[in-house]
Amino acid sequence: MVNVTKLYPKSDCSSFDAFGRVYSGKIMTGQSVKVLGEGYSPEDEEDMTVKEVTKLWVYQARYRLPISMAPPGSWVLIEGVDASIMKTATLSNVNYNEEDIYIIRPLQFNTLPVVKTATEPLNPSELPKMVEGLRKISKSYPLAITKVEESGEHTFLDLRELYSEVEVKVADPVVSFCETVVESSSMKCFAETSNKKNKITMIAEPLEKGLAEDIEDGVVSIDWNRKALGDFFKTKYDWDLLAARSIWAFGPDNQGPNILLDDTLPTEVDKGLLGAVKDSIVQGFQWGAREGPLCDEPIRNVKFKIVDARIAPEPLHRGSGQIIPTARRVAYSAFLMATPRLMEPVYHVEVLNIKEICILKGECIYRVLLLASVTKGIRTAMEYDEFGRKLSRMLILSLHNVLLISSE
Repeated sequence: MVNVTKLYPKSDCSSFDAFGRVYSGKIMTGQSVKVLGEGYSPEDEEDMTVKEVTKLWVYQARYRLPISMAPPGSWVLIEGVDASIMKTATLSNVNYNEEDIYIIRPLQFNTLPVVKTATEPLNPSELPKMVEGLRKISKSYPLAITKVEESGEHTFLDLRELYSEVEVKVADPVVSFCETVVESSSMKCFAETSNKKNKITMIAEPLEKGLAEDIEDGVVSIDWNRKALGDFFKTKYDWDLLAARSIWAFGPDNQGPNILLDDTLPTEVDKGLLGAVKDSIVQGFQWGAREGPLCDEPIRNVKFKIVDARIAPEPLHRGSGQIIPTARRVAYSAFLMATPRLMEPVYHVEVLNIKEICILKGECIYRVLLLASVTKGIRTAMEYDEFGRKLSRMLILSLHNVLLISSE
């Protein structure tokens, strides 16, 4: 079992070498392995391929030393398995039983891209080459995200500038928004499946202050048991215990700043049938939270409540193809009826006063405990850096003058 955490491009950028750690067993050159992507699960084996390991290396300072076998605990560089890997992956033996294989959790980052740039090639015939370059950039940088907008523009989201091998025309950077609500839904919203056999009713409302940050920071996890979840939400946010234990999912991922919960009553809804389509409803909720109804930006700080559901008793009439898009539509409807708003990222820090100033005869000594620019809006990293240096020089000159006056 190998956990691949990083892809390093070769000198000609034609392919990548996978860098990972061997957790169990051993990996050898010429061995066939299963490459399990981030979307793999025992129920969905689409993100799985079989590749052959052609070469292995270990790093020794700035040199690569070729090896034929790597034992458990080794950090190795692997050639031949990168074709189907987007960012991270899990490698396993081809002889393992597929039902017993689970991927190692993908990397989680505290920072998210907040600026996106639309790009297009100056020469339209070089579009495939530019798309391939964007795909390679997405592989190389874990925080980079590339996607195609509805307008046909290729957008690049990252915390750094974009460099490519082809001449590209780059639009002005645009911030990535988040979508949210400021009130509870003005009415209950429902959506029916295309076969008219299922109906889901939902409302949306804002989350309590600080709850979204707790979810993102890992203070609370959806993997906790129902009792632990109930105790946490009841103690810290004064939730009703029944509602706290009815949480189905966070979204748009396991640490997403939105909550889906089942607020139906057993006397009004068949809980058995509702539980049978729970996974499909959760997928629809995740889909909707990932791409909101206003401008396809992520939804944030919203609680979605299922208040009623009518589910067909026949499995044929309640398939995922019917339920998933319906759950997404009803989430959108509830969101739009709850006074939606767009959230713009704001760079906000504070300048603390200097706590210690020591004046010696003939000298000016000061210590700055924290110094940073205070800026509203989004600017480039270079502008922040330049602004910060100017501000620091102004503060230092001001302190210098004050200290000289004091010493006199």
